[in-house]
Amino acid sequence: MNNNTFVTDAINIKSYPLSENDNIVVMFSKDKGLIKGVAKGVKKPKSKLGARMQSLVCNKLMLNEGKNLDVIKEAQAINPFNKLRYNLEKLNYSIYITEIIGNFCRENTEEADDINKNIYEIFYKTLENISNAEDNIHIMLSVIKFQLKFMRQIGFGLELSHCLKCSCPIEEESYFSFESGGVVCKHCLNDGGHKIRIHIKIKEFLCNLLDTDIDKKTKYDSLVNEKVVSTCFNLLRKYIDSQTGRECRALKVIEMTKV
Repeated sequence: MNNNTFVTDAINIKSYPLSENDNIVVMFSKDKGLIKGVAKGVKKPKSKLGARMQSLVCNKLMLNEGKNLDVIKEAQAINPFNKLRYNLEKLNYSIYITEIIGNFCRENTEEADDINKNIYEIFYKTLENISNAEDNIHIMLSVIKFQLKFMRQIGFGLELSHCLKCSCPIEEESYFSFESGGVVCKHCLNDGGHKIRIHIKIKEFLCNLLDTDIDKKTKYDSLVNEKVVSTCFNLLRKYIDSQTGRECRALKVIEMTKV
């Protein structure tokens, strides 16, 4: 292995054409964050890369570093997450997650090594959780856990226990501020910005998920209903959208399939 070659685990996010036979694949890697690699000859019927370059496949990769783009030399599948491909809800929510990662993460961020590893683990475990979800409620529950964990990892974590304005602990009704990313008490409600009332049970539910490892079950996993997960998902979705200034395209597909 020469000095310009490196090995990393990575999950494919998307790909687009480079030439008649080649694609550029965008991936989130364990070591460098977002990376782009050229998959040469991937469109040929006998390509060794083939299905390994599909979106939402996790591979162990060998790449040659290039001036502008790395070149994928070898790919060994770690997990193709096949269960995602036979369920439209699972597939759409998984694509939603990839869009969030693509919107927030930067390319080749080796200086953020620990953060890259943590995001990779959150990403991988979420795809596993979605793959193994028994119904749409638990698909959304897996996504909510991702929303909470990912945003905290990149520095946009939610404050759900204490008022963002006066720092007092909140044990009664509270209001969620999309601009500030957390709750305020009723006494600080009129300090400006867009806020919505959040039920104490919803706040407790989100706090519990936030403080539990993403691959561990909580006491709520078997108790939640569609109304609860929809409320939490939409709350977090609006918060995430407010930080990027745009809505994820995958959500439009999800909404269309529910009509």
